[in-house]
Amino acid sequence: MNKSKILFVLPTLKQDGAEVQISNLLSCFENFKVDIFTFDLFKEGSSIIGDLEDVKVYTKNRNTNLRALKKIIESNEYEIIHSHLPRADFYVGILRFISKKFKHIITVHAQYGDRAGESKLKYFIFNLFWRFILNNSDGVIAISNKIHNWLLSERGIHKNKITTIHYGVQIKERNNKTEFKNVIGTAARFLPWKGWDKVIETAAKLRDLNLDFKLLLAGSDDENYKQKLENLVDVNNLNDYIIFENHYENIEIFFEKIDLFLFLTESEGFGLVVLEAIENNIPVVCSNIEPLSEFVENSYKTLVNRENTEEIANFVYKILIDDDLIKQIQLKQKNKIKKEFPITLSAEKHEKYYINLLNN
Repeated sequence: MNKSKILFVLPTLKQDGAEVQISNLLSCFENFKVDIFTFDLFKEGSSIIGDLEDVKVYTKNRNTNLRALKKIIESNEYEIIHSHLPRADFYVGILRFISKKFKHIITVHAQYGDRAGESKLKYFIFNLFWRFILNNSDGVIAISNKIHNWLLSERGIHKNKITTIHYGVQIKERNNKTEFKNVIGTAARFLPWKGWDKVIETAAKLRDLNLDFKLLLAGSDDENYKQKLENLVDVNNLNDYIIFENHYENIEIFFEKIDLFLFLTESEGFGLVVLEAIENNIPVVCSNIEPLSEFVENSYKTLVNRENTEEIANFVYKILIDDDLIKQIQLKQKNKIKKEFPITLSAEKHEKYYINLLNN
């Protein structure tokens, strides 16, 4: 039996949250043959291309993005084009407006255009065109309830067009840690809204509690924000406690080094790194915001008010000096994601979504 063909369209194949999730998702599909078109293979730096087994990857070569994409779609007769991230949404949306020969699905991975500091004119123009593309698509997938509600209330997308399918992770059997060395970790891109300043504030208060600890800060420096954080560490005399590290291509190596994952972000579309930390048997203390509250088990009050760094420091101190407590938090959090957020469940929901779309 021939499998139905789908083309995933992405701006790049760099190793970011959306791209990593797509790579993991494709490995679980059973009923569909998926190819990828990308505008940029992203050969410089971390890329997911090495993880895409049995997936054909197209790029623009010498053609323009739109012409190359049109040629690939026409020559392969895809039934569904599934775009990810606004740049891809726009190109596929233009072709979908011209041709009705394929179904267009859009996954919304973040609240695009909502970052502080963006010009109002740019925001208005982006929102106008993107809303048009979303409403003219055949379906929109939100990666969290937060994104779903935002699309309804802030972007005016009709509720019947939106479906929520959460991210998932590959669940592996892992040995629990038996020794703890008071190593705290945070991993994300070095960007202002990721809460790095709050993590550093918390570290200063942990030092004042006379806790012997190390804090590892790992990430890529997309907007030269890392220097400001290094200055903040200097001002607070925290160089003996805080270590800056680069982005990890294999995040599991980072998790092997730490005992607790502290994530005090201001805003997330999903927060895949938190899900990955829990899957790696690392207990998490994180901001009490959607969508983190959708998947972080909270019976031990590990969802915290990111503004109250003194309270966070006291809580982290309490966890790190109590081996039994850290193990109990880890077990509770891991059990929740094993049941509700395996990547196989996300893949199953995607395939059911595609089948329903093609049958209607």
